[in-house]
Amino acid sequence: MSTSAVEAQPSSGDPMRHHKHYQESKHGPSPYAGGSSFMERVSEAVASGMGSVGFLVVSSAVIVGWVLSNHVVRFLESSWKGLLNGHGFDPAPFILLNLVFSAVAFYTGALVIIAQKAQTRTDKANEEAAAAHREELSTRQTELLERNTELTEQIHTLTQSMNVLTEEVHAATCHR
Repeated sequence: MSTSAVEAQPSSGDPMRHHKHYQESKHGPSPYAGGSSFMERVSEAVASGMGSVGFLVVSSAVIVGWVLSNHVVRFLESSWKGLLNGHGFDPAPFILLNLVFSAVAFYTGALVIIAQKAQTRTDKANEEAAAAHREELSTRQTELLERNTELTEQIHTLTQSMNVLTEEVHAATCHR
């Protein structure tokens, strides 16, 4: 392999050249790292939000508020007669509250599944890119090793030639 062949090889270039799947394409946003559709991006954002302390605090506040308002309402029978009627707007066993939580569980499950599918696509693309990168590194290392071997052989040949010349000079100058 000649020096020009080594120089003709692309240098490290773009460090993300194997991860082109993250770039915008002529077809719009990348289907990786955030989902390919609006719904997948919303799903990831919602799933991320639901897995937070803020969501837990707000949910807890809603539950506590729901229970308090249902039982505090009994003390307010004299006002809002039509609405309250002495039983609260969602009397125990809180069927409406259970319905709300069932709906939240349904949407949470669906959004998590959508987000996982998008993440699976991204993981697959990243693994393919990593494999391509490892292959490129292996090829480049092999080329460099071959070039190093060639240079070592040239150095060996030059050393032998220098040794012969040194012996000739020594013979010519020391044995007059």
